[in-house]
Amino acid sequence: MNIFQKITITPIVAIFLQVSALSKNVLSAELLQKPLITGASVSADWGTLSPGKTLALRYTEKSNIKTIAFGGQPGQEVIKEIQSNDFKDRSIIIAVDFFFWDSTLPEINNSIKALEKMISQASNLNLPIVLGEIPELLPGRQINRIRLNQEIATKCASYKQCFLMPFDQLHRQVLKEGFLEIKGRKYSMRELVPDGLHLSQPTTEYLADIMFAILNNKNIWNSGRIQLL
Repeated sequence: MNIFQKITITPIVAIFLQVSALSKNVLSAELLQKPLITGASVSADWGTLSPGKTLALRYTEKSNIKTIAFGGQPGQEVIKEIQSNDFKDRSIIIAVDFFFWDSTLPEINNSIKALEKMISQASNLNLPIVLGEIPELLPGRQINRIRLNQEIATKCASYKQCFLMPFDQLHRQVLKEGFLEIKGRKYSMRELVPDGLHLSQPTTEYLADIMFAILNNKNIWNSGRIQLL
């Protein structure tokens, strides 16, 4: 073995890793400088700050965050409250629960149009957008949940800067395993979503970490499970 080669290559690898980590942090900081957060009650900070706001506040000031969110309102109604100018000075759109209540509606054509409009606005302005799967939190009432999840996944996949939070997959994982492990502690469903709809503080922080990982194209899957590595 060439000892000199071993000594010289190791620092180069270390420097490369440091630069890569720095680049990812800079990227996240730029994306989260002026977010538009929109949707229903989770986005409106009911109970705790939303995952999007929790993540953004790690990189920017509260005054730089614009929130347009209404508890209990479907996205097809919320979209009417968002003007074109609301998008123009933003760095990212975070709409993780935008279509939750749409899943309870008997007719979702207008919801799909709202989804297309959100993707179109993001694409036209070259903005990243974060959407969310719709978990089954209201069994028997979310009659269009599966179809909407399919539409969200398809439309999101059509735009390279669209990122999808795996809420439905994570919810089913917790139901199956009975807990979600966060920083070494196991949380039950009741501890994660105390009232069945809104997030606890540990859940919000965990989902903010998931969002960070997704925005940085990090792998969140381990042996078929969602897990921060």
